Amino acid sequence: MQRTDSGQRDLETLRRRRRYAGAAVAAFVAAGLVVLSDVVRLDHWTPFAQVIAFRAVFVVALAIAGVGLMFGRRPAVRWAAAAGLLACVLAAGSMAHRTIPDPGLEGATGTLTVATINVKGGSASVDEVAAVIMNSNADLVALPEAGEEFRLLLEEALGDGYTGVSLQLTDAAVDAVSVLYRTDLGAVSAEPSIEGSFPIWELTGGELGALRFLAFHAYPPLPFATDRWRSDLEGLQGVCRSGEGAIIAGDFNATLDHSALRTVMDGCADAAASTGDGLHGTWPASAPGLLRTQIDHVFTTDGLQADSVSFTEIDGTDHLAVVAQIAVGS
Repeated sequence: MQRTDSGQRDLETLRRRRRYAGAAVAAFVAAGLVVLSDVVRLDHWTPFAQVIAFRAVFVVALAIAGVGLMFGRRPAVRWAAAAGLLACVLAAGSMAHRTIPDPGLEGATGTLTVATINVKGGSASVDEVAAVIMNSNADLVALPEAGEEFRLLLEEALGDGYTGVSLQLTDAAVDAVSVLYRTDLGAVSAEPSIEGSFPIWELTGGELGALRFLAFHAYPPLPFATDRWRSDLEGLQGVCRSGEGAIIAGDFNATLDHSALRTVMDGCADAAASTGDGLHGTWPASAPGLLRTQIDHVFTTDGLQADSVSFTEIDGTDHLAVVAQIAVGS
């Protein structure tokens, strides 16, 4: 009888260990898939579209867990941990180049300073937004979620040096996009397009010459709205490969870890990545730096390159302001 009980206990222990090993293997396969979901385009859908935005955090967490499990006794657990660590290495490698500054643009003939500031439906401090613009001497400013009322208050705070336009699709200011530009840029023309969830402003002419400036906002990748999110991003399809000089700034609600953003912006360079700041998160502003993700961007086409990028916290908004100084080639 004692032998039978002992055998049953041994069998139950074996089964429990197998379940543990199976769970560990499944967990690490899933975790590896999470940090590399963009490779197989799973990041187009929930939950991968949301999780991949914080890939750096998950890579660190998975690497720590993987190192610990490498000391496990069961071979299956060690193999799963090794696979997870390999996924971490591959994912980290895909992000590492964003921390290395690109060489400066040769033959630059001038500079433009561009800012993007999501003002959270007009809740941001007008004075602090104005301070960012004035301190950076910004030439062009994209203002997602800024309606006409906020823009007029901002123009008043800035004085006569700036003017702009606004377009709001609903009664809610979060659906508005505004753009400001320096009056000394001359006869700048501003034209809106309404193909997605929010307006896209395009500025041309004046001292911009043939250069196009686009102020952009995309719908966030909410659990049941990833199709809408991707469709908004696709509204920029072709801009980067048009052969025309362009700067695109705004809240993309996507990171360079999202394959959808990389596909649409192929042919453009991200300003923060160009200066080695490609892992500096911009949202949510209230979170510690390591837990933020970079969804606010300034992109440039060939013949343009960011020399520097700065980030500033502003009261009243959950986004950091992004200011990029862009070298303009001949």
